[in-house]
Amino acid sequence: MKYKKVYPTEVIQGFTDSSLFVLMFYEPESEKKVPVMIGEHEAEMIMLEQNRRQTRRPMTYQLIVSILEAFQLTLQKVRIERFEEGIFYASLLVSDGFNVKTIDARASDAVVLALNQVVDIEIAENVLDETGFTPQHNDIDLGATLSEEESLEDLEAELRHCEANEDYEQAAEIMKKIEKLKK
Repeated sequence: MKYKKVYPTEVIQGFTDSSLFVLMFYEPESEKKVPVMIGEHEAEMIMLEQNRRQTRRPMTYQLIVSILEAFQLTLQKVRIERFEEGIFYASLLVSDGFNVKTIDARASDAVVLALNQVVDIEIAENVLDETGFTPQHNDIDLGATLSEEESLEDLEAELRHCEANEDYEQAAEIMKKIEKLKK
């Protein structure tokens, strides 16, 4: 399987529900963005790490880092391996200096660890192709992708429905349309 390096660029609060957030990844070669829905707690942890803020007591991911260090293990990289039924699946590649083990992880948790340890985040090319989109900066003809009946309000209502039913794959598609319409 081939992978592309991605960069977490921003955390956006959900369009319809303040407890839902979207973590945007950017892949520079294809200029694609990948929206990943995450929870409020995960968004907070990612923003803490992006801003290098400390907490009074260790958070769970900081505990994991301490355990890795105590056993002389190193996080080599994080990979987003697959996308199924609206869920991104990730892996931590951890080394003891001789062997590399792959550990299953939630994508949001893996990103927090990657930011803390300053390691690469990669996405499988097929996942990038399936979930990524290229922002259209100078696209004047929005009608090419939005039907005349689809207004911003309709799309936001449809997004609320998808979020309530945890249909994140469809929600990601709707978010692409909303982003395009807002430009």
